[in-house]
Amino acid sequence: MTVNKECGLPAYIVLVFLVVGYLAWQWSETLGGAAGLSEKFGGMAPLVTIPLHLLLSATPFPSETIGVGNGALYGLWVGTLYGWLAWWGGSMLEYGIARRSVKPNSETLSIPLPRWLQSVPASSPLFLIVGRFVPLGYHAVNIAAGIKQVSLWRHTWCSLVSNLIYSFAMSSVGIGLISL
Repeated sequence: MTVNKECGLPAYIVLVFLVVGYLAWQWSETLGGAAGLSEKFGGMAPLVTIPLHLLLSATPFPSETIGVGNGALYGLWVGTLYGWLAWWGGSMLEYGIARRSVKPNSETLSIPLPRWLQSVPASSPLFLIVGRFVPLGYHAVNIAAGIKQVSLWRHTWCSLVSNLIYSFAMSSVGIGLISL
């Protein structure tokens, strides 16, 4: 997808965001992911895991381990709810950063997506929902939606729908791993 606007986000903000994401990911991994966080924080663990999951989902570092762990720890429905809130929040964070960092009348930014998806307008629900399920699509869709100035309402409901499906799937994986 080619976008006719330039990302005006200063490089140091991107670097800080990546460093914070990396440190958060390393911290969660040293504690043992969602299970380790649950053991360490007990009943207060969701107050740590949901914001951590949200932060990681808006960076290139894997957040799926927390989503799967939520399913394993809290069951299908509560795990899905926690993952859904976190992935939706991460979608909104990426969208908001991209939307606020656009400068009009700038050069072209290219986002790598499959050809069939590149032909779909960024404001289309097909792009905003299905696009999240292609490799790297989650991030590409959020960024493209922000850059293309897709309405907040449209991005929100499409993000809620697609992230519910993904969260349910990851929580199901967590339940499956426990049953093994």
